[in-house]
Amino acid sequence: MRPILFPRQHADINNLSNPNLARRYPLRALAAGARWLSNPVSEGGAKQVPRILMYATGPEMLEEVQRMCTHPTGRRILADRPDLAAFLANPSALASMPQGSLGRAFHDAMNVEGGVPGYMLAGLIYSDGFFDSYEMPDDARYAIERSRWLHDLFHILTGYGTDLAGEGLQIYFELGYRQAIPFRYAALTPQGLGPLLFLRPHVGQRRWRALLREAHARGTAARQSLPPMYVYWEELLPRPLAQVREELGIVPFGEDTSDWLAKSWLGRRAATLRFPGRTRARPKRRSSRVA
Repeated sequence: MRPILFPRQHADINNLSNPNLARRYPLRALAAGARWLSNPVSEGGAKQVPRILMYATGPEMLEEVQRMCTHPTGRRILADRPDLAAFLANPSALASMPQGSLGRAFHDAMNVEGGVPGYMLAGLIYSDGFFDSYEMPDDARYAIERSRWLHDLFHILTGYGTDLAGEGLQIYFELGYRQAIPFRYAALTPQGLGPLLFLRPHVGQRRWRALLREAHARGTAARQSLPPMYVYWEELLPRPLAQVREELGIVPFGEDTSDWLAKSWLGRRAATLRFPGRTRARPKRRSSRVA
C-alpha cells in the first residue's frame, strides 16, 4: 500500500498517451537507462529504475501477477494486501523482534546515523506522477508497489553491502532473482552494463566479472526455489535470518566489499547519496551480518 507521504496523483483516464503495462516502450526504456547510467547514485538515477523496468518489461510484470493468482501464497498476498511499507517503516516493532531475526537485522542495518529512510527511495516511484499515469489492473499496481520495498531486505538476505561494489553485485542478483533475465542478456541491460563496464574494483576485472556471474547465479537459484512475488515477507520478519535464507534458497556472500573501490574516482563520488536537503554517508558495511 502507498505510504501517506506519497498521496496518489490521479491520472487523466481520457489521456490516450498514458502508458499501459500491457505494452512495451523500448525507446523510453533506453532513454531511462541512459539517464540512470549517467548518474546512478542520485535521486534522479534512482527514479529511473522503475521506469526502465516498466517500460521494458511491463508485459512480463503482468504475467508475473497472473501467475501469483495460481500460487497459494501469491493468492493469499493479493487477497490480504498486507502493507509491507508499514512493517519496514516501523523501527520500534522491528527493534522488538528477536535477536538474529530478519526483521531485527533489517532494523540494525537501517538504523545508521544520517541514514536515508527506505521510503525515500521506494517512494520515488510516486514523486512526479509517473506511476499513477500507468494503466494497469489493481492487482498489478499493488504487486509493483509492494516490490519497491524489497531492495534493502535483499541486502540483508544476500550479504551484499551498500557500498558501490556491493550494489553492483546485488544488481546482478536481482536481475536473476526478480526478473529471471539470463546472464547473457542481463549484461546488456542498462543496469547490467553499469557494474560490468564502469566499476573497476581492486580485486581485478576477471574476478569481478566472475563475481557478477556468481551473483546472478545465486539470484537465479533462489528464484527457482521460490520467486520473490510469492513470498509473504511480513511473516518472515520475526523468524531467524539463517532459517529464512535456507527456506528461500539464498546463499549469503561473505566478503567485505566496502574498500574495493576506495581508489576509484567513481567509488569516491558515490560515497554519498544526495537528496534534497540530505546527504547520506553510505555505511561501509552492513553491521548485522547474522549467519
